[in-house]
Amino acid sequence: MIVSIIPAVILVILIGGPEREFLSWPVPTMLAFILVIAPVFETLLLQAMPVAIARWLNAGFKVQILASLIPFTLLHLPEGIPAGICAGLIGGFYLAFTYVHWREKSLWTALWTTTVSHLIRNSFSAVVIMLGLAF
Repeated sequence: MIVSIIPAVILVILIGGPEREFLSWPVPTMLAFILVIAPVFETLLLQAMPVAIARWLNAGFKVQILASLIPFTLLHLPEGIPAGICAGLIGGFYLAFTYVHWREKSLWTALWTTTVSHLIRNSFSAVVIMLGLAF
């Protein structure tokens, strides 16, 4: 998880990033979005659904990961290069791998482990954002 935060911070320092609208939201709303809404909905829409389709088509482990990774990365690319690479590609790979691995055991385990992993990863981002807003 921290593996995707460090490159993001370095890339933002080096090349910057677009202004994010949600940074002007009230802090409780922003935190609810980052820590609850995004992990739940992204797990359902960007891991569970694409992997379910890939599994329905009898795709193998790697193709299932790609089926999740591609839309996850594409969703994060409009947020800028740092978010696209770090959150989208690196973080997305971690979440896709987690989901596909645990999906072989059970749907419920895949859903909760991926969602909680996403929440934990986003909590690091939330701390960085809160520190940035404080200064």
